[in-house]
Amino acid sequence: MLFRGVNRRYQHLRRYRQILEAFLRHGFGYLVQQLDLFYLLPWRRRLFKVEGRQPSLGRGLRQVFEDLGPTFIKLGQTLSTRSDLLSTDVIEELGKLQDEVPGISFGDVQKQIETQLGCALAEAFDSIEETPIAAASIGQVHKAVLDSHEVVVKVMRPEIENIVKTDLEILYGLARIARDRYKTDLFDPVELVEDFTRHMRRELDYTVEARNAERFHANLGKEPGIHIPKVYWSHTTSRLLTMEFIRGTKVNQVDQLRAKEVDLSDIARRGARSFMQQVMIYGFFHGDPHPGNILIEDDGTIAFIDFGQVGRLDQAAVNSLAVLFVGIIRQDIPAIVRGLRGIATFGDQVDLVELERDIDDVVFRHYGKALGALNISEIINDLLHLARKHGIRLPSDFALLVKALLLIEGIGRELDDTFNILEIAEPFARELLRKRYRPEEALKRVLHDGKDYGEMLLLLPNKLDTALDLINHDKLQINFRHRGLEQLIIRLDIASNRLSFALIVAALVIGSSLMVQANKGPAFLGLPLIGVAGFIIAAFFGIWLIISIVRSGRL
Repeated sequence: MLFRGVNRRYQHLRRYRQILEAFLRHGFGYLVQQLDLFYLLPWRRRLFKVEGRQPSLGRGLRQVFEDLGPTFIKLGQTLSTRSDLLSTDVIEELGKLQDEVPGISFGDVQKQIETQLGCALAEAFDSIEETPIAAASIGQVHKAVLDSHEVVVKVMRPEIENIVKTDLEILYGLARIARDRYKTDLFDPVELVEDFTRHMRRELDYTVEARNAERFHANLGKEPGIHIPKVYWSHTTSRLLTMEFIRGTKVNQVDQLRAKEVDLSDIARRGARSFMQQVMIYGFFHGDPHPGNILIEDDGTIAFIDFGQVGRLDQAAVNSLAVLFVGIIRQDIPAIVRGLRGIATFGDQVDLVELERDIDDVVFRHYGKALGALNISEIINDLLHLARKHGIRLPSDFALLVKALLLIEGIGRELDDTFNILEIAEPFARELLRKRYRPEEALKRVLHDGKDYGEMLLLLPNKLDTALDLINHDKLQINFRHRGLEQLIIRLDIASNRLSFALIVAALVIGSSLMVQANKGPAFLGLPLIGVAGFIIAAFFGIWLIISIVRSGRL
């Protein structure tokens, strides 16, 4: 109860200082200064000049995130999917972040397994390898045998939940400060952190990943040539995940696949069709289909693994995506705009005429190309650049889809240089649109919308009665919100604080002068000690005030 009202910033002061020190160390002192966070640094750091600006934004951010550990590495990896928010060079640098750290000791692994399963390790598994086959910031993976079946066991790192929780609270505080300092229609820093927080909470609960795997198995398990590993629920908890071990070759190990006489072109197309099924039919897709998460078994079966990062699209978003794909294929500008409007959030400031003109420039560069010659990576990157230019806000799941699409296309072209994902996506998109405009589907939508409007009309009399009652009792309130005053209020607050500080310094000088003139009390070098102490304190505060004014750049 005593500490409930204490500001979170001061509860986590040490971690705050580590974060700010990392930003200073890599050339982002100007950012710390603009956010007015120098007061959280140790005294020695506040007195020195702010380091110069980092010449490469992307490299600097990557170095900061690497220094700050698991939560920030995950944040960087998440931001690397947001081509709609960040420039290409920043995306490329953040894409280099590796979620690989030294493994924890096998003793800690054993303790975690025994705690989670409530039995000795020898009773839980037939055998388990002490050397991990993979180690990441959240957990590490060991190969084991369970009831004569080969399995993989993912074990969460001790104390990782507390570390992540602290970092997320600090990130939320920094996001609120950034939102107050910088106004942009492109994204809301607090919403971005809230999305990231939801993602991290899912990663910190292995039962979520297990349910994701089961849903993939239900959607794709019966598809020929596709393998989704089995989950062993008897040995799975929120901190422990046990799944079937898949023996296979990474999809990008082309020479090994050729040596096994696997049809690379068939793998590329089957993998892409499976991914388009995930997106266009189920609206539930693998969010990180990099080569390490796609294995090819000896008989050519494609196995997807690691379901910690998944994307979800509702039916409206899937339909809009189909419109967007067909618009790109047909080079139909109004259709592309309709598709974007169905997926993204268009603010009042978006100029549709200028947007269509810019999209027309993109389409013109690809005009006349056959479907197989269209490069989806170039087109989508151009569209994301336009979204950033026009202040169009894209949902995080769509940004994740874009990254996944580009990964699938890259893998496909590595396996077969004639591969084009638009050729795979086209029949799915056209079938989805045909289904949408069938009479029975149209009737379902009419009935659904009619039900919603009917419920709204039924509630209308009560809402009107409530409004009239408020008016009759003079309780109706109209709230106005003036935008743009926040910065003025902040600056006035800073100015008033400095003025108060100056008055205190002046009072100390005057008071000390009177004490010296009175020449009473204990003396030092023939001068009253209290007066001398007052002058020293006033000088210190005065110099501190001058330094803060000079560093602010507003003389």
